[in-house]
Amino acid sequence: MDSNDRQPGPFPTWWATEPAKLARETGSDLSQGLSPEQVGRNRQRYGHNRFEERGPASLWTLAWESVRSPMMLLLLAIAGISLLLGQFREAIAMAVVVALYVGVHLLNKARSDRTMARLRQIQAPRVRVLRQGTVHEIRAGEVVVGDVLRLQPGTRIPADGRLISSAGLLVQESALTGESAPVHKDAEAEVGAGTPLAERPTAVYRGTTVLDGQGKALVMAVGERTELGRVAELAAGAAEEPTPLQQEMDSLAHTLAYVALGISLLIPALGLLRGFGLEEMVLTWLSLTFLMVPGQPPIIIAMALALAAIELARKGVIVRRLHGAETLGAVTVVLSDKTGTMTENRMVLESVLLPDGQVLPVKADKSRRLSRFFDAALLAIPEDTNDPTDQALVRAAIDLQDVDLPQRGGLVDQVGFSRAGAYRALVYQREGQSRVFVAGRPQTLLERSERRETGDGAIAWEPEDRQQLKAEIEALGAKGKRLAAYGYRKGRLDAGALEGLVFAGVAVIGDPIRPEVGQAVDELRQAGIRVAMVTGDIGPTPAYVAGQVGLDGDQRVEGGELEGQPAEGYEAAVQRANVFARTTPEQKLRLVQALQRLGEVVAVTGDGVNDAPALRTAHVGVAMGERGTDVAREAADLVLTDDNFARLTDGVAIGRKAFDNFSKGITYYLSAKAILLSIFVVPLVAGSPFPLAPLQIIATELLMDLASSTIFVTEEAEPGLLRRRPRQRSGFLSWQVAGRIARNSVGLVAAILAVYFGSLAWGYGLDSARTAAFATWLLGHIVLAMNLKQSRTPLLKQGLLSNRFAAGWLVGMILLVLAMTLLEPVRSVLHTTALSGRQWLVVGAGALLASGWIEVAKWLRLRRDAG
Repeated sequence: MDSNDRQPGPFPTWWATEPAKLARETGSDLSQGLSPEQVGRNRQRYGHNRFEERGPASLWTLAWESVRSPMMLLLLAIAGISLLLGQFREAIAMAVVVALYVGVHLLNKARSDRTMARLRQIQAPRVRVLRQGTVHEIRAGEVVVGDVLRLQPGTRIPADGRLISSAGLLVQESALTGESAPVHKDAEAEVGAGTPLAERPTAVYRGTTVLDGQGKALVMAVGERTELGRVAELAAGAAEEPTPLQQEMDSLAHTLAYVALGISLLIPALGLLRGFGLEEMVLTWLSLTFLMVPGQPPIIIAMALALAAIELARKGVIVRRLHGAETLGAVTVVLSDKTGTMTENRMVLESVLLPDGQVLPVKADKSRRLSRFFDAALLAIPEDTNDPTDQALVRAAIDLQDVDLPQRGGLVDQVGFSRAGAYRALVYQREGQSRVFVAGRPQTLLERSERRETGDGAIAWEPEDRQQLKAEIEALGAKGKRLAAYGYRKGRLDAGALEGLVFAGVAVIGDPIRPEVGQAVDELRQAGIRVAMVTGDIGPTPAYVAGQVGLDGDQRVEGGELEGQPAEGYEAAVQRANVFARTTPEQKLRLVQALQRLGEVVAVTGDGVNDAPALRTAHVGVAMGERGTDVAREAADLVLTDDNFARLTDGVAIGRKAFDNFSKGITYYLSAKAILLSIFVVPLVAGSPFPLAPLQIIATELLMDLASSTIFVTEEAEPGLLRRRPRQRSGFLSWQVAGRIARNSVGLVAAILAVYFGSLAWGYGLDSARTAAFATWLLGHIVLAMNLKQSRTPLLKQGLLSNRFAAGWLVGMILLVLAMTLLEPVRSVLHTTALSGRQWLVVGAGALLASGWIEVAKWLRLRRDAG
């Protein structure tokens, strides 16, 4: 629902209604305020000035929601089976994983409550109100509808209100509306009932801050009926879309659980039918159950995401929710805020437009003409100003060491923007003479001035010069620059304050674009990720910033065009435009939802309160850490500690690496399961004993789990991560994956069975044949892992020691094989024997050649690509 469709409180268009009428309706008096009795009645009728406490569900309810997911139920089942088998270490490991996942889920569920708590903190602890003709200082939570607020610089406005009076009132609303420039407020302005929130000079809003000037306001909405309260409600109630990884892993857990249960029962049953002993088949069933139940995928995923979170932290990205690390790698669309995200959210004097049309860059030019401009401009600025435009000029003058700050003595009068409308005038009296220094809108001062400054004095305007300067001003405005003109004249301030004005020049002020944004947008585009800008700002600024960072700003959609649109209208808008200006928090949220309905994986970046609902609803929300509000950070999954937009590119690469690593790890894990399943099925069909003893099966599972967990999750990134398209959303198990598992498995299955049946054929006993098969597996599965850890780079090109865990596991397996064949204590535990020279030869050859074809294929592909 758009902001104009849902009005806060019982006064639908209070910003467009006369204060006197509103005072009568609220039982207030504009000159006296509320009586104590009316305060109580209004609090009872219109509510308290606080957000509703949304207590979290009970601990048991949240815990049950956490463990209901298929992957968690599977892990609990594995823990139970492990206990039955006496494998206490495995049971404890599974229980710890479940506990960690439940803990993360509980934290995520509490995010809405933390967001609400942060929003409650965005209010001044004490405010000044008029009650029974006396000014009282009260807590912000005690403010009621009908109170008369006294506004002054530094006031954090505690409620939404209609201005009664104003004098030079300047309010910073960027956290609520997204517009970077502060807003001049005017109690006397004419405002229509349908005017958007950010264009209401007669209204002030909770959570915004008075920068300059003074005023009084009649409170019209408190608590959750304020604009800030509606954002809080949106953020707390926004539904989270399951991430692609969560959906894929739930599907994988269902499939693997059914397959594992079926196989662990089928093979022993067939063994009994073939005449194998009952005791052996019971042990085999228990061992196969332990082997086939897939407990490792969640651990592989958790390790990969944890390592990704650590790597992101080193890059200045804090991961608040673990799945956000991977989801960023799957993103197809980034919706970015402008102010504070693509720009620095600070005003900087970039250049000065002189009356003759010449533009002087401030940093490069310290000319006499620039000094003359500052002489006039600085005297038009109040001494203790909080206006960012004024502060930008003062900072620039200080930085230019040869510009002297003027002596300010003799200030006798001042007219602020709210009283004068389009300009502010300061009057000084020195040595019996009065001089007026003016700051205001360039068009107003240009049209009203009679002369222009040349650096050597003032001369009369020529019509063509005035018209040329007007065109320059319009051109700069079209680039999204904030412009402020300055002038001066002799005489006192009266009704004709601008008569006889000398035009001194125009300050060209901008919110600097972060230098890294353009390159980051280009890199994201090369990675197949679309970037769009969604901002609450107005006018040409969004289009100009979009063009500067490499976005197409020609197709721009204004928030007004989205008002009242159905879901289809939002879907059409996100498909045709990359720049959305003057949007409300609700519209940002609906834009995210529209992209999600179209099948996109959406990331949202933002820093303001107005970004919180979209940050929470997106697949992954990214907040700014330095300048971002607490509300935005609490609603997000990731936080950029240094506000560096380029960290998004790093995050995408790390997220893709994490997914690659755990998908390769899971594929390897399933390939290993397929190998072990095959070497049991073939002997069963042939009527031969199984090639591994029950204890060897359990040892195989433990070693395989450790190998798949450590080797793959610690592997370096694949080449060209950021030159490929985002991965498609689909189930993890597919015919393509099944084919890959079959290709990975066939070589080692053939090698183990050849060694096993060959040993039996050569006359070695069953224990010796099993030892040879076990040795082939131990060595072969590590060699397979080393060949699979990179999909395109050959192992020998990458280096045998490129992954220290893989090299360590290979050395460890060699030592284990030697120990179980040479050392009697180890042989007695694992039921192994010594091997003959012929067996050693086939074991080594089988382990190396079983997956050697993968290395050959990568070399051939490398030569083909090079050619």
